[in-house]
Amino acid sequence: MLELDNALNLIIKGLESTTKELGFKVVYPDGVRPPEAPVFKENNSSYISYTGEKGRIRIVFKKNQLALHCATVDEEDTPDDDMKRISLSLLELEEYEEKDLSYIYEEFTESLLNTFKSKHDLRGNVKMPTPVSKSKAKNGVQYFDAVTLGNKMGSIYPELKEEYKNNITEYGEFLPEEFFVTHGNKFIEETIRQNDKQKMRKLFNILNEIYDDGTNDTQSLIGVTILGTILSENPDLLPNAESYFGDVMREPVTEIIKYLSSPRSKGAKMRLKNPPIYKPKAKKKKGFMQEMMGM
Repeated sequence: MLELDNALNLIIKGLESTTKELGFKVVYPDGVRPPEAPVFKENNSSYISYTGEKGRIRIVFKKNQLALHCATVDEEDTPDDDMKRISLSLLELEEYEEKDLSYIYEEFTESLLNTFKSKHDLRGNVKMPTPVSKSKAKNGVQYFDAVTLGNKMGSIYPELKEEYKNNITEYGEFLPEEFFVTHGNKFIEETIRQNDKQKMRKLFNILNEIYDDGTNDTQSLIGVTILGTILSENPDLLPNAESYFGDVMREPVTEIIKYLSSPRSKGAKMRLKNPPIYKPKAKKKKGFMQEMMGM
């Protein structure tokens, strides 16, 4: 069994490193000083309050529930009672012990970091997806995926390493179409335009290797989003690139380029340039021909 003031003091202690990192300080009621708990009483509820340059935090206990409310510095005019609730946990004082509070610390910590830390600051906490190894792909254990392709582009173009991380940080997963259309394609186009043999071999060795042992989605990415888009929009570059197409890639990619270069591909081109708005946990995409045709 826990006493409310003791439980709130333990929660303050559990969040101390996070609130200190974010620049927040506990607000004490008039006449209250440590080691007393800085608890405000209002309308059958009790709460702890923090202030800082990034905004305000309020942790409210009412009816066996502990709610975390926040207002960022951009929301400084928001009344205390209208602050956004970003997390809610049970706190059953009669049944809980000190060890039962740990899950509240963890959940509140994550919510505070997501609210008050910038994406740049959070990047170190984002787990990067693992690329598929060449041995697993060649042995048929796994197929190369878009993550592997995006990761390998960073080895050719160091400038893309940061954009690759930014993409994953922004969306919580790798969105390859956004990455290549917005960032990667211009580097690949420039390599094809320069037509330096060493750089071309390095680029197409990776594209052919991943295409040969890649998933349908990854083949679609290479054939439609990357090569199909670049070479249909810049037909003068096709002679530079086509001699580097591997045996597996050559026929389907050539057909894709022909299709995207024709007047009847207007709808497909519009979809490539204006992809659907990102929705988390979307269903797996279809094969490259279905994707290209919008089926």
